[in-house]
Amino acid sequence: MSDPRQELLRHMAALRKNLDPKVVERLDLATEGKVPYDRETAQSAVRQFLATRHDGGKFQKKLVEALKKGGGKP
Repeated sequence: MSDPRQELLRHMAALRKNLDPKVVERLDLATEGKVPYDRETAQSAVRQFLATRHDGGKFQKKLVEALKKGGGKP
């Protein structure tokens, strides 16, 4: 008789092989407490935030300049 735990692990490994590698990577990050994001969603959030500003685009210009200079990178 086979060990049920080993059988379950084999079954899980087989299922994991069929998953998109990007999904597996996101799950791994999430289990480590890191919040995965995708670029498109992040850009959309920033666009929505900038649309709420009423400063004639000054904040957006400062943001673009900071990003060009490598702002936010360690």
